[in-house]
Amino acid sequence: MAEDTAQSEPDGADACRPTMKDRFIKRVVDLAVQALYRSVDMYLPEDQKICLPVLSVSNHFGGFADPLLLMHAANRRPRIIARDKIWKIPVAGWVMKWLGAIPVHKPAEHKGRTSNDEMFASCYTALEDKKMLLIFPEGITRDDPSIAPIKTGAARIALGARAKGTEGLLIVPVGIHYEDKAALRSRVFINAGQPLNLDERIDEYVEPGAEATPENRDAVRKLTDDIEVQMRRVSPNFTDWKEAKALTTAAAITLRARGDGPPSVVSLSERDRFAGLLGRTEESNKRDIVAAVNDYDQDLDALGLTDEQVYEKMGTGSFLWYLVRGLLIALLLLPFAVVGLVINFWPIVLVGAINFLKVAPAVKATLKPVAAILFFGISWGLVVWAVLSRWGWEWAGAMLLLLPIYLGALIVLSERLVLLGRTWKVWRRARNLDSFADQIIERRDAVREAVAAAV
Repeated sequence: MAEDTAQSEPDGADACRPTMKDRFIKRVVDLAVQALYRSVDMYLPEDQKICLPVLSVSNHFGGFADPLLLMHAANRRPRIIARDKIWKIPVAGWVMKWLGAIPVHKPAEHKGRTSNDEMFASCYTALEDKKMLLIFPEGITRDDPSIAPIKTGAARIALGARAKGTEGLLIVPVGIHYEDKAALRSRVFINAGQPLNLDERIDEYVEPGAEATPENRDAVRKLTDDIEVQMRRVSPNFTDWKEAKALTTAAAITLRARGDGPPSVVSLSERDRFAGLLGRTEESNKRDIVAAVNDYDQDLDALGLTDEQVYEKMGTGSFLWYLVRGLLIALLLLPFAVVGLVINFWPIVLVGAINFLKVAPAVKATLKPVAAILFFGISWGLVVWAVLSRWGWEWAGAMLLLLPIYLGALIVLSERLVLLGRTWKVWRRARNLDSFADQIIERRDAVREAVAAAV
């Protein structure tokens, strides 16, 4: 499948230079991600200054949200490899074609009468032109907190591209960590591992005298196994959701208590990377951590507190300054937020209604971005059309620039008010934290000791 925009010669850095279409798609994707998620933390290896072909392999927990987030994180537009049935969905098929996505056919869905020769040829051409490809080797969307055994497609694409003459191919494992993939305005952490340089490591997968081609089953198996190991290192990889919650909580408790000064804020990236490390420890160590976290959580629930509130001790002066500053920001944002609410009321209601659907979290994660792009796009299009009809192109262009500002003001104001309410509750409780029983401190210390024994 050839690119539909003119490109420079692929021999130099111009091959990776974004086109006007690339930049437009990136802006749309960035705006959608910023509206849907409160924050997207990223841990990425050092950018490659030399333009090289990249095959990005990622876990698949969030349906359509996964490629959206990875397009947001990437420094250039990736070509997405996806199941062909998406092309049969109204609107979605047109979007995938416009994005330059590459369809893959599953023989089981076509009664065996299908071929992926065109898919492989499109992938080889894209990598030869130093493009970035994005594939989800599990082949399915997962609701469990661990990746499924991966398919051989990624390894076959990599070996096939190299056999066709592609040099310098990098295979980059990427893990997507959702705080709550079904919720609006939750947090996400994207964790990229070190690239695997296929040229440098080809001897690890191909026996002397054998050909490094996708027909070499032994090479495909070895490379697939290596890709899976690398993916499990960067992706959520827990036995079940109970273990995932306990180890994530233990990571946050340990990180929050580090250092001699005031407890530092725990970022999602730090927490999930540490939780992933705990998930790879011995089973006995994980059982000890889970048991200690459960005991600590029971004490916190009895007191109606969280671990953050146990640490937070905000004085009256600092609380009042935080309150005044927050209210001033809210007053400045209020006029823009009111306009944003009027324009975006129905899109917000319709997208929010997805949370009430009785479907799997992965399905909600797919529906959210699709619905947001569709409903907000329709609403904004109607507003711009109305302004254009009445006042002309100049005002319509100005409105197009203001629409994201109005929506951003509404989101920031809403979250600011929620945070102020939470801070008020924390402050009221934190004033009397010194009177808590020693048991809760002992429970928290037990969690940290269990973590220390594991790492």
